[in-house]
Amino acid sequence: MLTLYTAIGSLKIKRDEMGNPVPVVINNRQEYGLSEHELVLWSCLAFQILQIYELEKAYSKRLADSGRPEGLSFSHYLNRLLLRGLIVKGDGLTGVDALYRLLGKLHIQPVTDHFSVRLFTCIQLYLEGKIRFRDFGRYLKKEKCDPMEETVLELAKATELTTAELLACVEQGAKAKNPKEVWDLLYEDTDTTYESLADETQLLHIQYPVLQAIGNLYLNKQISFQQF
Repeated sequence: MLTLYTAIGSLKIKRDEMGNPVPVVINNRQEYGLSEHELVLWSCLAFQILQIYELEKAYSKRLADSGRPEGLSFSHYLNRLLLRGLIVKGDGLTGVDALYRLLGKLHIQPVTDHFSVRLFTCIQLYLEGKIRFRDFGRYLKKEKCDPMEETVLELAKATELTTAELLACVEQGAKAKNPKEVWDLLYEDTDTTYESLADETQLLHIQYPVLQAIGNLYLNKQISFQQF
């Protein structure tokens, strides 16, 4: 059995009454405060999909690099974030099955691609010694999408969809310009919900390219996931 993990929501830094920075994750329009160790762990999975041993290794390295004390156990912080729905996991006998179980019920949210964000990221990586100044041009370029990724983005921008819903849309030929067509196609049976659709849908080989496109867009920071 293979288990995959990823992070949910988007990070925002707020200020408390004393003016100190407070990290919060926004999911489904709700804010969740994070402790220092929770932030380190959550950030290891932001725009990443990892197995448990990869996650623990990344967490330990990032914690050591930050100079923070070890705190409580890795499993303590992981379980807290899982319980609060800020980290999710999916199990499967194969990598594709585990990826679908991880992403199937999650709502896809396109990430606004601003040049200023890419520039800030480059500066941060440069200051951390991870890239050289002459590499800026390559990293500042907007990521190009293949046709399937473009289709996924167009549908996600037009209509709020889960991964399972989007797979069904592409399979049945729904168009991004007609949201009503999408919902009529998906929910002819009024008893069906996005959760039951994800549970009942059998992942087909013809859907693999769509699932791969969703994964690529996430790893390239072009979409994020919300859990309702």
